[in-house]
Amino acid sequence: MTKTSFFKTTLLLAGFAVGSLAHGVDQPKITVEEFRAKLKKDESPLPANGQLQMSYSSVVDKILPSVVTITSSGKPKRGLDGMGGMPQIPPGMEPFFRRWFGLPDENEEGGNPFEDQDPDQQRPRRKAPGAQRPAPPPQKDQRLGVGSGMIISADGYILTNNHVVEGADKLEVAVDGANGYTKTHLAKVVGRDPLTDVALIKIDATALQPATISDSAKLRVGDIVLAAGAPMELAHSVTQGIVSALGRSNIGIVREGKNAGFENFIQTDASINPGNSGGPLVDALGRVVGINTAIFSRSGMNAGIGFAIPIGMALSVVEDLLANGKVQRGFLGVQIKDLDGETAKDLGLTDQGGAVVMMVGSDSPAGKAGVEVGDVIVSVGGKRVDNSSTLRLIVSGNKPGSQIALEVMRDKKKVTLNATLESLPDDAVAAGGSGTPKSSGGSSELLAGVTAQDLSSTLTEKYGIAKGVEGVVVTKIDADSSAAAVGLKEGDVIQAINRQPVKNIGEAKGLVKGNKQTVFLKVHRNGDTMLFVVRD
Repeated sequence: MTKTSFFKTTLLLAGFAVGSLAHGVDQPKITVEEFRAKLKKDESPLPANGQLQMSYSSVVDKILPSVVTITSSGKPKRGLDGMGGMPQIPPGMEPFFRRWFGLPDENEEGGNPFEDQDPDQQRPRRKAPGAQRPAPPPQKDQRLGVGSGMIISADGYILTNNHVVEGADKLEVAVDGANGYTKTHLAKVVGRDPLTDVALIKIDATALQPATISDSAKLRVGDIVLAAGAPMELAHSVTQGIVSALGRSNIGIVREGKNAGFENFIQTDASINPGNSGGPLVDALGRVVGINTAIFSRSGMNAGIGFAIPIGMALSVVEDLLANGKVQRGFLGVQIKDLDGETAKDLGLTDQGGAVVMMVGSDSPAGKAGVEVGDVIVSVGGKRVDNSSTLRLIVSGNKPGSQIALEVMRDKKKVTLNATLESLPDDAVAAGGSGTPKSSGGSSELLAGVTAQDLSSTLTEKYGIAKGVEGVVVTKIDADSSAAAVGLKEGDVIQAINRQPVKNIGEAKGLVKGNKQTVFLKVHRNGDTMLFVVRD
């Protein structure tokens, strides 16, 4: 979308729409099977080592009739940018910007302390004491921005981005007819999923030309692709490039105040600019392989790094929206991080693939299955886990109630566990020594900057530690210590060190002695089990 507020940022969604979805989400009377029957598909592979084409006009002729321009309108939130605030305006500069844009100053009454200008005077009139300020006129709908979409059924189902329709009170869809004329239709939102930025809308129309859908799983790096849409509100624009990379994730997009955790982007150098959002990314045969959604740029314009949602992922989301009204995602209940070379070395592993379990949620599917902090998950349901993003995608791609087999590396051995997934909560993101000396009592510096103490009834009550929890409690921690830097806090209960359980401070000190380089701490906090890797 192209309306307002393209300040200098590193990553931009290719369009904006703001506010609240006033018109709601209507559940359509259509089954997933009926919806699938409407789609036009061609999932045959592209020819290998094909000849270079001198023109893509036939591809353009095939896809453009299916590309639409979407204009969103609504009541913008207060603020100079129409988005409820003034992003990146330096502190203290708001009054200047208000004067520059001719907006009233804010005060306790919510407006200018002066009345409107007297037409016969050069200065404003002050309000009479006790005078009532007239009620402001009702806000009119304003255009929030322009984005793109693609027709996927002859009877008016259109696929686009969530951020193109989010917050709109009115959606207008411009469709090119066979006679060369453009007709505008009002659209309703069928369903939307902010976490993947996918939305399905519907217009009341017939005999439309749907796009042909391909299998995005068959894409290869180097395949030629074209991006279509309305960049900078220039409808019917097409750019060409190649697939630069596959499986991109963790690129920093925040949607509806949450970090997006379910990303599997196609990266392309086909030019994507503001307004391309929701438009199709097609292969050299004109078949849709993705939905244009974001750009990586320091200027707000194309920099040769664009991202598209794989069409297979988008359709899976749409089918969930049709069947259930929302996307159902599996939940394992762990916090994870990528297994880097240093951590792999610390764990004695030669393969760096996998996801390290840093926390196991209390009463979570992972905890019930026997997953432990420090485990490295290398496979789920027979699918290889290359990193933490892969694990999130695999787990979230399974429905709640599904049983999955987890292969984990533990103590240099492969262990197979079986977990029954639950439904992803709204606030979750699919994130030794030797010897057993007797307790020395009291408190002691366990690690540099970390003071720990045996558990007692006083400390249990002070830190709200549940009955039955064993270990040593952190009673003091230096804010500049390595342990504090990785997240260890006062009140944490250290239950194991380098995978060896501890019940008192004497055992704990014996386990860290001679292990000054790297120490693995299994910690209990508020019912959850966590792993901290402390390196001195």
